[in-house]
Amino acid sequence: MKTKAKTKILVIDDDTAVRESFCFYLEDLEYAVVQATNGREGLKLFEKAAPDIVMVDLRMPDMDGHQVLEKLSQTVPDMPLIVVSGTGRISDTVKALHNGAWDYILKPVNDLSILSHSIEKALERARLLHENRDHQQQLEQEVERRTRELTEKIEEMTRFNRMAAGREHRIIELKRQINALLGELGRPAKYQSPDMIEEDQNSVD
Repeated sequence: MKTKAKTKILVIDDDTAVRESFCFYLEDLEYAVVQATNGREGLKLFEKAAPDIVMVDLRMPDMDGHQVLEKLSQTVPDMPLIVVSGTGRISDTVKALHNGAWDYILKPVNDLSILSHSIEKALERARLLHENRDHQQQLEQEVERRTRELTEKIEEMTRFNRMAAGREHRIIELKRQINALLGELGRPAKYQSPDMIEEDQNSVD
């Protein structure tokens, strides 16, 4: 799990005073913070900075927060996305959550510790998702390995059985030939049951 100093947060908000207050607070908590003034700038900065978590406002010019959420949730499904917005309409909240928001914080944020609490929850959820995905991948790799080993074993046993069947057929044929030769010589058959692999105990030497 990354330390706060290594955890990078992207803050996207067109309100300079609000954006900078968030950034100063998070930097005081030793998070690395980058900021953008609108959604379009935020998406470009996301590609460049590769943040671990994104905080975004909804009402912004050029490209709003809903568009940012929709874009990021499609391209990076496990990216923690937190909405911090002044619009308290239920429809906006529902739409934001539908578009991939992990949490929704209403402005004004009088107690900035709400931000850090939301970030910590989101990062913990992201960590668990990452661990579960790694575990699933390891499990799939182990299943593939065991399946491959068992398949190879089955193929090896199949080849052996084919070889064994071929040897049995050859032995039976040789017994028949020996009995036929002895018959031509007027001698008794060496094998009373030539079609059986086990040599007859009463065979003639």
